[in-house]
Amino acid sequence: MRGRSVALDASLVAVAAVEAWATRSLGGAYALTAAYGAAGALVLRRRLPLTAFAATLPALSLGYIWLAPMGALYTIAADDHRRAWHAWLTGGCAATVAAVSFAPWPWLGPLSWEPAAVVLAALMSALLATAPIALGLLMAARRELAARLGELAESREHERRLAAEQAVVRERARLAREMHDTVAHHISLISVQSGALEATAQSDAARSAAEAVRQLSREALDELRRMVGLLRLPITSQAPSDKPGLADLPALLASAGPDVHGDLPALEDRACPPPVQQAAYRTVQEALTNIRRHAPGAKTHVALRLQGDYLLVCVRNGPCGPAPGPALPSGGHGLAGLRERAAGLGGTLHAAPEPDGGFLVRAALPLGP
Repeated sequence: MRGRSVALDASLVAVAAVEAWATRSLGGAYALTAAYGAAGALVLRRRLPLTAFAATLPALSLGYIWLAPMGALYTIAADDHRRAWHAWLTGGCAATVAAVSFAPWPWLGPLSWEPAAVVLAALMSALLATAPIALGLLMAARRELAARLGELAESREHERRLAAEQAVVRERARLAREMHDTVAHHISLISVQSGALEATAQSDAARSAAEAVRQLSREALDELRRMVGLLRLPITSQAPSDKPGLADLPALLASAGPDVHGDLPALEDRACPPPVQQAAYRTVQEALTNIRRHAPGAKTHVALRLQGDYLLVCVRNGPCGPAPGPALPSGGHGLAGLRERAAGLGGTLHAAPEPDGGFLVRAALPLGP
């Protein structure tokens, strides 16, 4: 845009200079100097439009230099016409051009006052005054229209984004309803059946197992309801602050059974950001879930430690126990989700089988941004 403006200014100055050269024989040295001065003054027409306009008036009074005054007047008319004083300024400059071009200046020589000559001079003066103003106002209106169209396009884009966000919110609400109506029903049935089993169990071991199942189902139902609440939140809303963290890991390991052991130092007292704590908890939770699916009864060790600016989370299990039991359904997205969660924090996750038939999940989560 700047290069185009420079090119237009250079072209206008060049054309005005050619006009001064072409009319050099119509006046003396003073006329030629005034004509070239008017052409050169057009360089200032964008920064100092009134100064450039005043510098073209002496050449206009000679009677045969038109392009430079018209260019300066066009610049004034094309300025921001929304200003209150712009109409008065433009009208005054137009009247000045008409008066200077029509007045019988002494240095023009003998003048004819015949009606035809007077009418022709008046028409020429009116044309010199109104044509640049009409073009300038047209350009200003075009520029304002382009700005309005840009604002309208931006407003439509904003409305489109809002509509897309509202569609996402509605879809989240629908998924939340489906999840609550389907999964919560089955978890509630598990809780009820485990409660009945606990009441009718004949041995302490069976009663303890039923109680553990009932407690786990209640915790799963609470977790489900919390996630449903997150799905129902608008996109710009803040998530609840009761997300699981490092302080909840001991309870998670205790509920996993006697085959799970942990090395959990008091990391919750350190400067560990909540997103890192939640990622560590979900890593351990998903690893224990996979162990229950694929290696039930396997000896498992969970360890957390700080190494530099990273929190290392390691979950390692041995070979599958003697009685694996029926395989549980798996969607195959758990480890992929953990990798995405770690990558979102700037960390890494490694998951691979061990030579002894076990499996290792190791996450490195940065503590800082």
